[in-house]
Amino acid sequence: MNDIQKFYLLESGRWEKIIGIYMVVCAALMALLGLFFIIGGIAGLDLFEMGGGGALGMAAGIGMGLFYILIGVLYYFFARFLLRAAKAVKAWGASEDEAELTDSLRNTKYFFQVSGVLSIIGMAFFALLVVVLLIVGIVALF
Repeated sequence: MNDIQKFYLLESGRWEKIIGIYMVVCAALMALLGLFFIIGGIAGLDLFEMGGGGALGMAAGIGMGLFYILIGVLYYFFARFLLRAAKAVKAWGASEDEAELTDSLRNTKYFFQVSGVLSIIGMAFFALLVVVLLIVGIVALF
């Protein structure tokens, strides 16, 4: 590996660390927001102005809270992949141990692999939503 390639790998490792830290902070904030919604739903607060709270407001608060916590957990695992990759590439830069470079590349691959799978799943849900809304719209016309 030449010096330019090494420079780019080490530089990308620094950015992986910055983005990983940012994602950990976002994961924590999402989890806190999720807890806020759950506590608000349990307390009977009308967080979504659904007309006096009640069971519907409670279910909406708890459901929204669980959704935010789930997204926070996903963000945490994405951040973990990036932080592991950054740590390994930094160790590789100091020692030039091939195992460290392999570990860094493996964690980077996992990050992009999981991102790609979740993107495909998200696009499939969006396409399904569009089809359902079109069918509902057509049925509502008649």
